[in-house]
Amino acid sequence: MTSQTSILNRTAIPLGTFAAGSEQWHAARANGLGGSEISAVLGVNPWESHWTLWWRKKDLLPPVRENEYMRMGSLFEPVIYQHYAENLLPAGHTMTTGTTYRHIDWPWMVANPDGLIFDYRGNLVDGLEIKCAVRDDKWGPEGTDQIPIYYKTQVAWYCMVMGLRGLWIRVVFGVGDWRTYRFEPSEEDFETLLGAGRAFMESLAAEEEPDLDDHSATYSALRYLHPMIDSSVVQIPAELADEWWEVTGRFRDAEEELTGLRSRMTKAMGYAWRADCGAQKVAYRQRPAKGGDPFVKSAKRPDFSDISSIKKGS
Repeated sequence: MTSQTSILNRTAIPLGTFAAGSEQWHAARANGLGGSEISAVLGVNPWESHWTLWWRKKDLLPPVRENEYMRMGSLFEPVIYQHYAENLLPAGHTMTTGTTYRHIDWPWMVANPDGLIFDYRGNLVDGLEIKCAVRDDKWGPEGTDQIPIYYKTQVAWYCMVMGLRGLWIRVVFGVGDWRTYRFEPSEEDFETLLGAGRAFMESLAAEEEPDLDDHSATYSALRYLHPMIDSSVVQIPAELADEWWEVTGRFRDAEEELTGLRSRMTKAMGYAWRADCGAQKVAYRQRPAKGGDPFVKSAKRPDFSDISSIKKGS
């Protein structure tokens, strides 16, 4: 905890204490980047793309719509925080929450960790990030740093702003599975995030719209931006037409192959709800929300990559 890298700085400037998701909370981030946003800059956020984040920062897209899982996570977070404070804090330490900070040298770097931990002298010595997850298939064993890459970038961002060597991650799966992880970013991680964040902010200032990417959020945003259908016909380049036919053809073939594979997986699973290969979770059987026969859904392979290995848009 005592060794510091050249990028870490012990002085963070408080911006205020705001309720998560409030107008003040969003305003404090409007001209900067928060920990949950840097993963989109790097192209590893499952819910937001580099392209959509850029347009949101320009107020040309609405804020990300909160889903049911996000709402439940927000409601459950104070319970996890209180449990950690009462049971897992070192003796003589205290923890606070709610304040938003910015970096002293790079004011566009914004952070609001779920918990900041102070020793008995009042020195900031550690931090806590809280997560709620439905399943654990993207996480490694408890006590390791094997957490999803998009949470690694968030933790590293908070460490840079607050001058911390690492953060604890407390995650609850479902209701009764409570685990603690630890991630301590490297100097290369910090440099990767700083470079990507600076380039993103410079592109905003220069009005340099990013290229389209393959993220589903980008496609959803473009659909939102073009909700009407008129009677016009548009001419497109031959290159785009050729690529369209080639990729959609491959997709059709892959869909047929996947249907056959789903049949084999369904037969192999029988009445089971989950299929494992060794310790790796592979697939789940799930019933549709509105009723009907169960379908097979793939578990995602965990991604425990190093931040420094990320390429923007990957």
